[in-house]
Amino acid sequence: MANPGPAVTISNHPIQLGTNQAIRLLASYQGVNVNATGDTVLPILDTGSYSVSNVIFTNASTSLTTALAGVFTAPSAGGTGIVANAALSALTGATVVSQRTVASTASLSGPNLYVNVGTAQGAAATMDVFVYGYDLTFLP
Repeated sequence: MANPGPAVTISNHPIQLGTNQAIRLLASYQGVNVNATGDTVLPILDTGSYSVSNVIFTNASTSLTTALAGVFTAPSAGGTGIVANAALSALTGATVVSQRTVASTASLSGPNLYVNVGTAQGAAATMDVFVYGYDLTFLP
């Protein structure tokens, strides 16, 4: 077999952009427990200043009939509400994607966001969270 060439490394995130005028992944978390109230930390990826434009909940392990969740800048649903605690009933299975209404697009600089589960599902359940937005860090 012939040599296929040099090895290639593929990096998933953060996206390397030549401009900060593109929406990119700011934070994500796989397997948020929605059967327990409280917070899951979403570390912000490689930026000092950002504005959230989209929050997506997806890949529910079961139909989320009773759980409520939101995204905030501080623990315990504190700070700025990016996405208010709201019913997750649209997440009926793993293939459903729910784009949440973003309540604040203010410029932020904190190192973390927090998914707050305000009401638990009542049975074992998880979901994935993706936060997209603008990297407002100055690029030379």
